[in-house]
Amino acid sequence: MAAEQEQVLFENEAFRLTGTRLEQPGLVAELVSPTCLRISRGDSVREVNIPAAQPAGCAGMRSSIPVLQAMYALAVHELQADMTPEGLLLAGADWSTVWTRDIAFAAALGTAIAMPQATRTSLESRVRNGVVVQDTGTGGGWPVSTDRVSWALGVWALYQVQGDKQWLAWCVQVLEATLAQDAAVLPADVLLRPGETSFIDWREQSYPDWMTPADIAASYAFGTNVLHYLCRQLMARMLRELDRGKEAAVYTEQAAALGSAIKEEFRSAGAEHFGLLRTAEGYLDERVDSLATALAVLCGLGGDHAAQIMQSLPRSPYGTPVFTPYKQSQKKAYHNRSVWPFVESYVLMAQAELHHEEGAAFSMAALLRAAMASGSNMENFHAETGEAGDTIQNSGRQLWSVAGMLGLYYHGLFGIQYEGDNLLIMPCVPKSFRGSHWLTGFRVRNLVLDIHVNGYGSEVWSVMVNGKPDSPIIPLDAEGRFMIEVELMPAGNETAALPPLRAHEDLPEPQWAGPTAELLRWSPVPGAASYNVFRNGVAFAATLDCQCALPPGKACYNEYTVQAVNELTTSCFSRPFECVAPGGRRTLEPLHIGETGEFEVEQGQAWLDTRACTARLDYEEVELEAGTYAVRVFYCNATGSLRDGDTCALRELVVDGESCGVLLLPHNTEPGRWDDYTRSAALRVTLPAGMHRFSLCYTPRCTNANGETNQCMVRRLEITRVA
Repeated sequence: MAAEQEQVLFENEAFRLTGTRLEQPGLVAELVSPTCLRISRGDSVREVNIPAAQPAGCAGMRSSIPVLQAMYALAVHELQADMTPEGLLLAGADWSTVWTRDIAFAAALGTAIAMPQATRTSLESRVRNGVVVQDTGTGGGWPVSTDRVSWALGVWALYQVQGDKQWLAWCVQVLEATLAQDAAVLPADVLLRPGETSFIDWREQSYPDWMTPADIAASYAFGTNVLHYLCRQLMARMLRELDRGKEAAVYTEQAAALGSAIKEEFRSAGAEHFGLLRTAEGYLDERVDSLATALAVLCGLGGDHAAQIMQSLPRSPYGTPVFTPYKQSQKKAYHNRSVWPFVESYVLMAQAELHHEEGAAFSMAALLRAAMASGSNMENFHAETGEAGDTIQNSGRQLWSVAGMLGLYYHGLFGIQYEGDNLLIMPCVPKSFRGSHWLTGFRVRNLVLDIHVNGYGSEVWSVMVNGKPDSPIIPLDAEGRFMIEVELMPAGNETAALPPLRAHEDLPEPQWAGPTAELLRWSPVPGAASYNVFRNGVAFAATLDCQCALPPGKACYNEYTVQAVNELTTSCFSRPFECVAPGGRRTLEPLHIGETGEFEVEQGQAWLDTRACTARLDYEEVELEAGTYAVRVFYCNATGSLRDGDTCALRELVVDGESCGVLLLPHNTEPGRWDDYTRSAALRVTLPAGMHRFSLCYTPRCTNANGETNQCMVRRLEITRVA
C-alpha cells in the first residue's frame, strides 16, 4: 500500500491502527491487497480472503482509507454466509438458530439495510402463537427474562426501509399480544420487573453472588426497562403510521410514565450514569451497563446529562466493556471482562449523536481492530487482552457483531437517520478518519442513494443532491436515484476531551459475621477503605469498622445490607439481613392438593404440575393481624439449568379466594436435584385482621414459555408482616 495512505486512525497503549495495518503485542494484521488480510502471530501466519464482489442488492462501500473498505466487504460477506437456504439469518457460525434479541439488534444496526428480506423472514420466524418468542435465560427464561420486546427495534428499522404498512399492522398486533401477556404476569408497578438485564444472561457472570434466579426475577433491570420504554415509544410511532392516533396516545403516555420512573430509580447519586439494576429490596447497583446506557441516550432518557453520561462510560484498552466494574469473583470473561462489538456499535451511535468525535473514533477503532485481529466479526473478546480466544465462549461471523460493523458505516460514518417521513444524512467522521467515503446503491423504499462524504467532523458544511445545492434531508416518499455529496467541517466549539475512565474490578461482596437485631457485624473485605450500610434501600450509615450498631425501633420489619468502598471502586451489596419483630413471621404447612383436596401432602412437600389434579395446593388456615405481608414459598424447580431453558414455573397466589399476583418459581438448582429448596421472591399482600386461607393455583395466567412443562416441588409458605 502507498505510504500516503498510512494515516494513523487510532493509537493507545494497547494497539495502533493505520489505514492498512494493525499492530498490538504479539500480533500484526495487514492488508496486503484490497482482498487479502494477513494476520501474523509470532511464527504463525494466515491469510483471510475478502471477496471483492458485494452480495446482490447490498450497498457497496469505497473509501480512501483501505481498512474501512476491506472491513465493510468482510462484514457483508459474513452476513451472506450467515444466511440459510430458507432465507434466515443465523446467530453466527456456531449457532444454528435465529435468536430474538440477536436478529432484533442486528436489524436495527444494519441488516435491515443490507439484507431486508432475510431480516424480515428472520423476524417473522420469532413469532409463535401470536407473540414474540423469548430467548432462553436465567432460571428458565420468560418471565424472568422479558427482553423479547427488543423485536420492536428490528421491526421499526425494517419498516423504515420497506414502508410496508400491511406488515407493520401485523407486527403491531403481535407486539400488543406480547405486551398483554407480560402484563398478565408481571406486577403492575410503573417500573417493570423483568428481572434479567437483556443479553447479560449468565447469572454468575454479572449478578451479586448471593442472588438466586428468584431474586433476579424480582429485581428491576435498567437495560430491560429501557427496552420496554423503547418498545412503547415505537408502538406509538407505528400506530401513528397506521392512522391509529388514539391508541398511539396510550403508548405515548405509558412511555412517558416509564421514562420518568427509569430516570428517578436508576440515576446514580451524582447523575453521572445510570445503575445496572435495582433489587427487590430497593438497592441500586450502580455498575454501568454500556448497552443500556447507549440506548437510553439514543432514545432521549439521558436528557441534559447525556453528554456527561457518555463521557463517564468506562473503557478498557480494547473497547467499551459490557459492564463495569468487572466482577472480581469471576476471573473468566464472557459478559464479565469482555467487549461485545454490537454493544460497541451502539456506543458509537450514541457518541455520534452527541458529536463526541473522540469517543466515536475510539469505538470505530475498537470495532475495526477486533475484526482485523481475528479475521472475522467475533461474538466477543477479552476487554484487557483483546483476544477472542480468552473468553469462555465465542463464535465467528456472529450476526450482531457483523451488524455492529455495518452500523459503523450506516449510522456512524454516513450518519443515516430517520426523522418523521424523512431520511437524514448526518455523518460523524472523526479527524483521524478524514478522507473520502462512498456508499453506493443504498436502497430504501423507492429510493436508490449514492452518498459521498468528504472531510471530517460532525457538522455538515454543504450538500449537493444530483449536482445542485440542497439539504441532507431526503423525503421517504421520493422515487429514483439520487447522488448526494456531503462536505463536512469540524465543530466550531471543539474542546479537549476529558481523559476516559479506565474500567476496573469491583471489591468482594461483604459477608455477614453473626449480625443481630442490635449489632450488624461483617467480615473485613480486602481492599476496602470503608463501608456503607443501607436500611430498606436507603443509605443509613458509613463506617470504617466492620460493625454498625442499630438504634432501637418499633418497626415490624427492616432489611439491611452493606457495601464495601474505596477511592476507586465499590462492591456489590451484601446478602440482605432481615430484622423481623417478634411474632412477625409465620410459616404455614401445605395441607392438601387438588380442587377438592383429593390428595394428601406427604412429608411436608407437594408436587405441582399442569394436570388438573395438581392445579391447586391449599395451606393451613392462619389468623393474622391487619397489615401488609410479604408472602414467599419454599420451592424446588430442578427441571433445567440455572442459566437457560424455558420452563420457569408460575403459580397464582390466591388468598381467601382472591388472586394476589403470580409467583415466579424459576430453576433454582442443577437439573434433577429435586431435594434442593430455595425461598421464592415475595408477593406483598395487604390483609384485614382475621382468619385467612392461602393457596397456590395453576391458571391460564400461569402458562410459561414452554407451554407444557411447568412443574415444581413446594413446601411451607412464609408470611412476614412488613408494614
